[in-house]
Amino acid sequence: MEKFSTLNDCIALAEFAHRNQVDQAGMPYIDHPRRVMQTVQAQGAMPYVQMAAILHDVTEDTTFTISMLLELGIAPAAVELIKLLDRGYSEHYYFHDPTGPLYAQDGTKEQKNYFYYADIRTNKDATLIKLADINDNLQPWRLSYLSQSRQEYLTDKYDKALKALKG
Repeated sequence: MEKFSTLNDCIALAEFAHRNQVDQAGMPYIDHPRRVMQTVQAQGAMPYVQMAAILHDVTEDTTFTISMLLELGIAPAAVELIKLLDRGYSEHYYFHDPTGPLYAQDGTKEQKNYFYYADIRTNKDATLIKLADINDNLQPWRLSYLSQSRQEYLTDKYDKALKALKG
């Protein structure tokens, strides 16, 4: 099996995984992970962090899984960051896995957000990616394509996220 061990391999995988997807404004979805990757690159992030940045939504928004990324040869350090950034993985770990630290059949949205951002905060590289992700989502030019109510919802959501990331 071909191994995806370089940043260029990860970019190609992200392009494949997000093919035909569009964001809320109707633009090619892949442009968002590219901008997140470019932001962390500009901040001097290590290559495995850049790999995680371009792939940060692959397990959350496509059929790819954490196991698949490891089988494909994505750097384990990058995959660990992707795990931290994947809401579904975090939710499963805390609320649906009997071996997890907070087993419960369900949790409130606030509980889920608390644990999601608390985990990210424990890792400076995951925090760097998440901040780049949120900042890209809050760009005025991106928000301008959305309805006023959607803009307000996202602005509020991401304001809370930024506060949670800062502790």
